[in-house]
Amino acid sequence: MQNKASSHFVRLKGALGNALLKTSENRLKKVDYRLLESVFVERNEGDDGWRCEFWGKIVRSAILANHSLRDPELAEIIRNTVHNVMATQSPDGCISSYPAGKQTEAWDIWGRKYVLLALLRYYELVEADDAVLLCCTRMLDHLMRQLAPETRDIRKCGHHGGLAASSILGAVTGVYRITGERRYLDFAEYIVRSGCSTAHDIFASARAGVPPKDLGNGKAYEMTSCFQGLAELQLLTPRQEYLDACVKYFNDVRQREIFVTGVGGLKDCCGEYWNDGAFRQTRSDSGVLGETCVTTTYLHYCEAISRLIDSALPMCEAERSLYNGILGAMSPDATKWIHCNPTPLTGGGAKIPADDQILRGFGKPFGGNDCCLAQGPEALALAPRLAIVQSADAVTLNFFEPMEARFGDGTVLEVSGNYPYEPVAEISVHAEGDFCLRLRVPSFCRTITLNGKPCDFIPGEYLVLKRQWLDTDKLTMDFDFSLREVLPPDGSPFRAVLRGPIVMAEASTPPATASVLASWRGRHLVDYASAGSGMCPDDTLTVWFQDNK
Repeated sequence: MQNKASSHFVRLKGALGNALLKTSENRLKKVDYRLLESVFVERNEGDDGWRCEFWGKIVRSAILANHSLRDPELAEIIRNTVHNVMATQSPDGCISSYPAGKQTEAWDIWGRKYVLLALLRYYELVEADDAVLLCCTRMLDHLMRQLAPETRDIRKCGHHGGLAASSILGAVTGVYRITGERRYLDFAEYIVRSGCSTAHDIFASARAGVPPKDLGNGKAYEMTSCFQGLAELQLLTPRQEYLDACVKYFNDVRQREIFVTGVGGLKDCCGEYWNDGAFRQTRSDSGVLGETCVTTTYLHYCEAISRLIDSALPMCEAERSLYNGILGAMSPDATKWIHCNPTPLTGGGAKIPADDQILRGFGKPFGGNDCCLAQGPEALALAPRLAIVQSADAVTLNFFEPMEARFGDGTVLEVSGNYPYEPVAEISVHAEGDFCLRLRVPSFCRTITLNGKPCDFIPGEYLVLKRQWLDTDKLTMDFDFSLREVLPPDGSPFRAVLRGPIVMAEASTPPATASVLASWRGRHLVDYASAGSGMCPDDTLTVWFQDNK
């Protein structure tokens, strides 16, 4: 059941591609990987911390970023740190930062999940080394012995009523996908049967119509990771109840929890819970808005759902999140990421860089690391993989910024223009024989022409073009980038302004550079990603404007 790595690679050359390149140079290459590795050598994380998560999060993002960038220096960094962490595996198969007496408690399983995810990604995208796969299977076998159903209930391990520990479901499914070993499928199905929460079965509850805020304890990041694992299991062992739960959860989150900026999470001081956020995004009493980890995990979930249903909607959501929530969470030089998004969105909120989370929580510095500083690059690294998706019978183009994709059979697909800042994108295909291109059509697409002849399309769906392409063929998409106003779903007297997929904002301090400038009702607006890019409390912005002002 080995899942072969994709036979193509994509190089983005627009806003997302430039941000990914900066992230590689100024963040991923600068990380102190020895510090991150040290927790698995010392195994002394006895204070219930989550230092254990940073290595896996950062390394998996570096691997995915370099699958597009092909940077030899970053490749060497990845190779060295992977082998360093593998060397910490004890004879029983364990890789953990927790001492033996505290293993499976607090954030231990959560941290092991990210180690597994990084190693699996290394095996699939970098080097199909049997030693790496053996390391993964021994690691999971050890954990399965610790979590034998008659010994320890996974829902009673760690935090958030079992959601954090149970989110290892995706990593377990990954090991099964590669090995085909029945014991790993059995373990994955055990996690699903547990329902992943001491409160109730979150999957059955989602199918029954329970809103996201009332699933488990409402913790958005961990919960969505569990549903992502279920979606990945559905691809391997399809069951109608799995599919129904996954699709219902996606639609409920999309409609009830995601802000206009493509971000989600609120209620507490870090923006980490579902709480009907779409209906509360114009309020000032909703808690802090939008943990970047939630946005990244929502992007993962959009990808998972896009593989389960024939709909362009998940990639429409992904585009909104990437060009607004993710680009807007990164400093212009990619050295910093915000943990929380500006709060409130009705004015006065600012983008504040994440600090040293471990120092703040435990009084001991840990290299300035924060969960969202680790997760932001992962969201950017997903962009090339989401932009072009290859299947057995077609290639799907989801994004339209300048890019080049090369396939194993010699086919080349190129997109030129300056989307989403200029309204025309041109697509060329260089292929031998018939080639099927599926084109996501945004709702604001005005025309699509092939060699000057109009193509019929339905906005918000996929256009399928199967033909023998000539090097002289010219496929052109023209977008309506006039400003349009949207109203909040709660009916409050506010409105936001969009230009194509871009959310516009008013900045208290004009940014040094802005990708988009526009005037609206006497206000000077810039794109949300540029607004507040000084990342200080005085550099505020507004996204939702009162009707009477």
